[in-house]
Amino acid sequence: MIQLRFKICFLFLILTTVSNAQLPGNAARYTQPGVDVQHYAFSLTLSDSTNQIKGETTIRFTRADDRQTVWFDLIGGKSDSLQTGMKVSDVHLSDGKAAPFSQRNDRVFINLPPAQTGQSTELVIRYAGTPARGLIISQNKFGERTFFGDNWPNNARNYLPVIDHPSDKATCAFTVNAPAVYRIIANGKFLGESALPNGRKLTRWQENTPIPTKVMVIGAARFAVEEVGSVSNVPVQSWLYPKDSQKGFVDYRPAKEILQYFIEKIGPYSYEKLANVESTTIFGGMENASCIFYNEKVIVGHKDSDVEALLAHEIAHQWFGNSATEADWSQLWLSEGFATYFSALYLEHAYGKDTLNAVLNQNKGQILRYTALKPKGTIVDSTTTNLMDLLNPNSYQKGGWVLHMLRHELGDDIFWKGIRAYYEKFRNANAHSSDFQAVMESVSGKKLGTFFQQWLYQPGYPELVWNSNYDATKKTLVIDVRQAQRSGALFTIPLSFSIRDGNGREISRIVRLTMTESTQTFTVPLVVKPASVVIDPDNTVLMRAVQMGK
Repeated sequence: MIQLRFKICFLFLILTTVSNAQLPGNAARYTQPGVDVQHYAFSLTLSDSTNQIKGETTIRFTRADDRQTVWFDLIGGKSDSLQTGMKVSDVHLSDGKAAPFSQRNDRVFINLPPAQTGQSTELVIRYAGTPARGLIISQNKFGERTFFGDNWPNNARNYLPVIDHPSDKATCAFTVNAPAVYRIIANGKFLGESALPNGRKLTRWQENTPIPTKVMVIGAARFAVEEVGSVSNVPVQSWLYPKDSQKGFVDYRPAKEILQYFIEKIGPYSYEKLANVESTTIFGGMENASCIFYNEKVIVGHKDSDVEALLAHEIAHQWFGNSATEADWSQLWLSEGFATYFSALYLEHAYGKDTLNAVLNQNKGQILRYTALKPKGTIVDSTTTNLMDLLNPNSYQKGGWVLHMLRHELGDDIFWKGIRAYYEKFRNANAHSSDFQAVMESVSGKKLGTFFQQWLYQPGYPELVWNSNYDATKKTLVIDVRQAQRSGALFTIPLSFSIRDGNGREISRIVRLTMTESTQTFTVPLVVKPASVVIDPDNTVLMRAVQMGK
């Protein structure tokens, strides 16, 4: 997703403050090892007379052992306030037998009869209440009532009983009973709608590909819908508020070309459709599987590279984050760093290398500023307990820069081969950073331990102080370089230099000088004295370089 307060690809809006995204004290229990959900069937009843919802969720899961107590995340009402939270009224098995349950610590604990290891169990949880977050019930900018899921990072549990962690992926279905004035969007394939008494309507959607709970959502609003076309038999749709539809349909049309680019470069699209949806939510864009939600403020009404960058970021998530999903929150760069860089790659494809460099330079500036504030921060971060704090330039821009540097370390052909192999192996599954490293090492035949260690687990970036002098007697160029980063940690850095004449034209290129020490001197044969020397002319290394005497 893109947060509105991050100026990613030149987008600028203000983010509403978000809280309640805390990890439980015992993070290991958070994933409930040994319990694996295969499918959720959510039935929700929405109302215009109240913000209270009614829910009935059928959950099919397996147990890897003989445990008889399982739990599902569901935020309950607080003892000092019953204004928000879900209250469970009934839990029963698929055969209709009641299952004893208790609701405490924002979980529903259920006692079950014994089952053979690996045997599927199916139960039904009935509940009702007013969600504090997760399902945003509000008015859009036109004063019309709307309902939108905003599940990231672990807010699905505010209105859905789930194992609310990215590692437990499942298929899902939504059946929504709502006033007939609303059109309902949700994950997957549209199964149909039918009229109900009292001016209501039942709408059904089903997602047959396993996805994490962070991207299982519904949206309900007055919508105008455009069928943009299809790519590889995947329908592309635009869902806009009717009063915005004339402008918004123009904004969202590049999605078809973006989808085509990513299918060709990465691999098959995993979902039944691609719907781009105007919404009233907290993020600039949220990559919900097959139905991406975009903030209503991001409407311009004409072809715009900034909007294309936003579309490309969220569409890239359909591969990275939704399909190949980070195994834990600490691995968020496998989602956000990938989406950031692949958005930039699409812009390079559409507008050329200068546009890519402009995005990279802007992203570099954000990384440098953030590092000045958080000098000990690393991309892989297992210490942060407020998950919203992970939405920072380390996860996004620095993660994207890691992929850019890896691309130049391996070369385009091997980089793309590795990306396709990674996606193929972890499609509809979960991955750690070490899994991505292993795939890239296997494809390239290179050991990449130093590369990943210094960029993912080490704070900061190289800060170089350098100078060059021409020795006319020996006809050599002497380049002195010193690593001056305040962290004291050393980086292994591939250096390149452009040798130029008085007119600024390149007369020679020095590449693949590898710096491994705190101070190094490189001596390069050169027939004539250069007028200038430029470090990293192709913008391939995340660093700050200061030339002495300049």
